[in-house]
Amino acid sequence: MVLGVSSSERLRVGVVVNRVAGVDAVVAAAEQVEELGFGAAWLTNGGPEDCMPLLAAIAMRTERLKLGTSVVQTYPRHPMVLASEANVIDQLAPGRLRLGIGPSHDVVMASLGIARNAPFDHLSEYLTVTRALIAGDSVDFEGEHYRVRGSLGRKFGVPVMIGALQPKTFELAGRRSDGAITWLCPAGYLAAVGLPALERGADVAGRKRPPLVAHLAVCVHDNGDEVRAAVRNGIPNIAFPGYQRMLVKAGFDEATKGVWTDALVDRVIAWGSPERVADRIREMFHIGADEVLIRPIGAGDTREDVIHGTVRALGSVL
Repeated sequence: MVLGVSSSERLRVGVVVNRVAGVDAVVAAAEQVEELGFGAAWLTNGGPEDCMPLLAAIAMRTERLKLGTSVVQTYPRHPMVLASEANVIDQLAPGRLRLGIGPSHDVVMASLGIARNAPFDHLSEYLTVTRALIAGDSVDFEGEHYRVRGSLGRKFGVPVMIGALQPKTFELAGRRSDGAITWLCPAGYLAAVGLPALERGADVAGRKRPPLVAHLAVCVHDNGDEVRAAVRNGIPNIAFPGYQRMLVKAGFDEATKGVWTDALVDRVIAWGSPERVADRIREMFHIGADEVLIRPIGAGDTREDVIHGTVRALGSVL
């Protein structure tokens, strides 16, 4: 495989690759991301193809690309199972995997018939167990949500990051995880709320602040009406209370209506020319994000063409 020449900026940008359907298509998208010189391929949870075996397939077909989950839903997957899967992928692609975990949302878990009880405490226990297993420890843990005894018999050092939206979760990430991954958080919110909370948590633990990965929806497309329609049809998070609270804290009071207004789309989603979208990515670096994770959005009648075009266009301007 001949890899593209990467700028240091592009290496700090990762791309969600399971925005297309089918195993072959997702693996091909990851190969494209590597050839264009981006730093990482990430898989979001959900959809017809599970993210963990997909990462194993990508690991076998790429050479240097970092791999990550953004994020694995904790409730449906036991921490011993996730750590075991990470163990396999790390052996296929040593030092390249990063796990992002999160408790998802009530409506999502309800669709699976799962009660989402005490999500913050559940996430905290999950983080404890997963990190201990990955560190090679023999785990004897008993909490409110998990009772785990066992060991994987191998230390493999995969970083475990958590999905963060509210200050409390950013603080947990700062205290105990290997980083925070966001979604739909505007740069101003991360600068004023997210990063300070991440730093507070790290200060309490007496350690250096872990990385912040800012997850940004992007679309290189010049038709605003088509982009806004794609966001309304494809990003349901605006209806979730946690995202509404975050966006209100970010200064968007209209988020309480639970619908994407034109103004919200234009200020939260990075769309337009390649240069305009690249500037929005650089804004995240400017406020202190360590990496930016971009999720390309398809718009109009040729969604997959727009997704692929977005990735190629940004690969040429970053």
